Amino acid sequence: MEFLKENFTNWSSENEIIDNFIQEKQLEYKRGVVFEWIPYDKFIGIEKIGKSNIATAIWEEGPLCYYEYEEEWIRSSDERVVLIYLFDSGDIANEFINKIKSYLLEEGNYGISQNPDTKDYILVFNEGLLVYHCKKCGERYNYQYENYEHGFEFEMDEMNNWCKSCHINYLKNNFTNWTSGNEIIDNFIQKKQLNLKTSCDLIFEWIPYNELTEIEELGKGGIGKFHVAIWKEGPLCYDTFEKEWLRQPYIEIVLKHLSCSENLNDESLSEVTVSYESYGISQNPSTKDYILVVNNKYYKYCKECNKEYIKLDYNYCESCLIKYLESNFINWTSKDEKIDDFIQKKQLKICIERSAIFEWIPYDEFIDIKEIGDNCLTTAIWKKGPLYFDTNGMKWMRKSYEKVCLRYLYNSQNITDEFIDEAEILSDYSYYKTYGCYGISQNPDTKNYVLLFNNEYFNEYCEKCGNKYESNIRKWCKSCQINSLKNNFVNWSSGNEKIDDFVQKMQLKINDIYKYEIFEWIPYNKFIDISEIEKSGFTTAIWKNGPLYYSRINRKYKRKLNKKVLLKYLYNSPNNNSFYSEIMYSIRESHGISQNPITKDFILVLQDKYYCIMCGKKYNNKFEICNTSCILCQTSHKNKKISNLIQEMKLNIDHNSSKFDIMFEWIPYDQFDDIKEIGKGGFSTVYSAIWKDGFLYLKYTSSWIRRPNTRVALKCLHNSQNFIDEFINEVKVYTKQKADNILKIYGISQNPDTEDYIMVLEYAEGGNFNNYLNENYKRFDWFNGLKVLTKIIEGLNKIHQDRMIHCDFHIGNILLTKKIRGIGIEIINDYINDIDDYNIIDDDYNTCISDMGLCRKIDDINEKSIYGVMPYVAPEVLNGKPYTQAADIYSFGMIMYVIATGKQPFSDHAHDEVLALNICNGIRPEISRQIIPKCYIDLMKRCWDLNPENRPNSIEIKEVIELFYNSLDQKFKNKKQHYEIENQFKETQESRKASFLLIKNNKSTTHTQAIYTSRLLNPFTKSLFDKSTVEITDFTNL
Repeated sequence: MEFLKENFTNWSSENEIIDNFIQEKQLEYKRGVVFEWIPYDKFIGIEKIGKSNIATAIWEEGPLCYYEYEEEWIRSSDERVVLIYLFDSGDIANEFINKIKSYLLEEGNYGISQNPDTKDYILVFNEGLLVYHCKKCGERYNYQYENYEHGFEFEMDEMNNWCKSCHINYLKNNFTNWTSGNEIIDNFIQKKQLNLKTSCDLIFEWIPYNELTEIEELGKGGIGKFHVAIWKEGPLCYDTFEKEWLRQPYIEIVLKHLSCSENLNDESLSEVTVSYESYGISQNPSTKDYILVVNNKYYKYCKECNKEYIKLDYNYCESCLIKYLESNFINWTSKDEKIDDFIQKKQLKICIERSAIFEWIPYDEFIDIKEIGDNCLTTAIWKKGPLYFDTNGMKWMRKSYEKVCLRYLYNSQNITDEFIDEAEILSDYSYYKTYGCYGISQNPDTKNYVLLFNNEYFNEYCEKCGNKYESNIRKWCKSCQINSLKNNFVNWSSGNEKIDDFVQKMQLKINDIYKYEIFEWIPYNKFIDISEIEKSGFTTAIWKNGPLYYSRINRKYKRKLNKKVLLKYLYNSPNNNSFYSEIMYSIRESHGISQNPITKDFILVLQDKYYCIMCGKKYNNKFEICNTSCILCQTSHKNKKISNLIQEMKLNIDHNSSKFDIMFEWIPYDQFDDIKEIGKGGFSTVYSAIWKDGFLYLKYTSSWIRRPNTRVALKCLHNSQNFIDEFINEVKVYTKQKADNILKIYGISQNPDTEDYIMVLEYAEGGNFNNYLNENYKRFDWFNGLKVLTKIIEGLNKIHQDRMIHCDFHIGNILLTKKIRGIGIEIINDYINDIDDYNIIDDDYNTCISDMGLCRKIDDINEKSIYGVMPYVAPEVLNGKPYTQAADIYSFGMIMYVIATGKQPFSDHAHDEVLALNICNGIRPEISRQIIPKCYIDLMKRCWDLNPENRPNSIEIKEVIELFYNSLDQKFKNKKQHYEIENQFKETQESRKASFLLIKNNKSTTHTQAIYTSRLLNPFTKSLFDKSTVEITDFTNL
């Protein structure tokens, strides 16, 4: 963070708003690539994509990233990037910044640039953005899983960037090049073509009869009136590898005569085509009968031998293939009967769909032979390449000039049963792998036999020594690492033979691919800044060279320079067994051994992350390690009640939860940076800040890790040091409500100057819902509205299930918090909607309930103070009755009104004694049936019923809202009731959209005394109630 701050003076966009925006982004940096200003002249090779606003380029300097394990800022030079041009963006305003923010919801954003000629600003993204956009037309890819018969087809279209828009346009443009001569047929075929959904869909087309040849009627007792034929031109399909439309000429197809040829219509055509995988329709010019041309899989007998296919999916005759291989036995020989017999047996176990044919390969077929290391592995180019049967083309083929791996079987000149067994094991081991075994050969000079593998063999075997990797993912070879350490023994010595022997043994025990740091002898003069820790018995120091570790990126040993370490003096003699026992107790946390040259005492050099920095105690568990403090030090506080609170919260962590959990903790005030006031009330002030270490959370892997540089909200309660019990009660309310739809609490802190206690809360990245609605009213359709309501009622239901009442429930307390990515597992980048249709009520954000300060148990309600936003307060509460869960339901009904209409309830009224009286007399906001469906109105009216007993509970509302939402969810399997509800919402959609636009353009309709922030309402009912005070907590500015 400091590095980025210090660098602010070294760059400028020459626009203060843009500079401030980028600086704010940089101050929020947590990990990954830094968002920055990128001068336009740093791009070369700029190429526009079609007529879109997208281009590709090479960024010479490349993105900046901090590699935590390497402890370095590194740029990836000459990186290919994607440029999104924001046309007509010369004038910078808040609306433009909001537009930029909407684009930056895409993953992999690198920064902003500007074209010096047009002055248009440009957003720079990782090349991965093109995963979502067509390189030809710039349109966003649209893949829907339900359109695919097999999951791998969905993955193939994603992987090969298949563009539906491009291909439908291609087919449209071709409509003028064919006709059946029948308008009904033409229209049917065109509709079928325009209904293309995946690259795997068959292109249904008109097929001239003269394209069909070798027509033969199938035998009697067959499958109806069918013929088999050859289609000369063949079906049209898109080759996702070659990226072009191709035909498969001269394929065998089956012809089904349509019995209803004279009365063809859409219905009859749809009925017959749905039963078969059809290529199209043709017509016999003699009989005028129409013919459906279908896949030849409907004919399941081999033409050569008339035997039924064993595996229809692969459409080949195993008997004929085996005969071919048998007939070829005379065309090759290894000149050794046992080897020939071995190869022949493997060939007769043919498995076409899995592998190439195992065969004898003459050694002179290999060129460019290169030995690897001193082992038995060699690479080469096989001129002919492996033999396999192409089930699409129904012919034998070879992949010529294939790079292969040769594994020499030394001392194999004499063929024995043991040799055959070894060859069988090695070849079968790889047979079902991607790096299949192709066959066997023999070096004519050494007479050693050679097994031949796919070059992917090196995914599991070390290229240097040929041994199998301990981890093929990380390419970590134990033997190579041990040899490297052995060769280094001569370069160091402790001067004590026993110590040297011990260190060497520790180094040679390396067998854990995840333990990359090496135990070693460390000269004392490599330490600087040595200082003793009070009460701990340890000394800290900076190790200049730093520990030796195996870099997974560079695949070699490196050092972490200037590493902070702990020095623990070993007062026993190296001749004493207890000396080594003490070392072995801490061996996993140790860097190595050193010796003080003055006192001659040996020193164990420890990793500081395994010991408490306050008391020096060794940590007992992963939580203490991740929290850099032992439990005793964490819960120790000068105020006993605060200490007890922290300890109680830590004990409530559910380590067996299927979801991630966040650790509640005491957070030192100096952990906060960039503190800014964002809201103030009579009893508290709210700030935003950057928490440097960040919150601690439990991964699914049961390890605790931190999320550094997290932006948080600090709620500072005035004079809270004098109201400890009240402060603790509010904290406990937050910690009890653990749900995605309720604002999270990370811990507590204290301002050292004012001594006010602070609640450290989740920061609402998306702001409050009012702000969202003002900026996104055009896109806030019914589907998104119901999605928000679903999340809100889930949160309220959780509060009510815990026998609690919110007591201050209104739309201003609905916040949008950003989801925490990367927790538990690495999450693959989400596919999101088109940028133009994008809104932040999606999988990147949670809709959650905030302001739990007034939340109380059902039996702990203060009847005297009325606090809230008047239109949201239930009439019985205004009349002096206790606050109940039914009062929360009334407030939810008003939230439903905002979601439906886009405006606040009673926005044209003064919020005074008159409105309070009207609410108690049953007056409710006006409802327009043109913009709100009847089913929605019915539920809303039940929620704000004058009689609390008539209002539904949160469970019932949750079920109904989910029914509404599922009715509009295209992924949900609808029933009859869903269609009826869907129609009601669709009928009001356009009117509602127009109403939202009218409200946006006519802001003056809001009364000057309409107040939508929480406040004490007793002054408006003072003739009925006593005056009292209540604490104010306002998150509306988050």
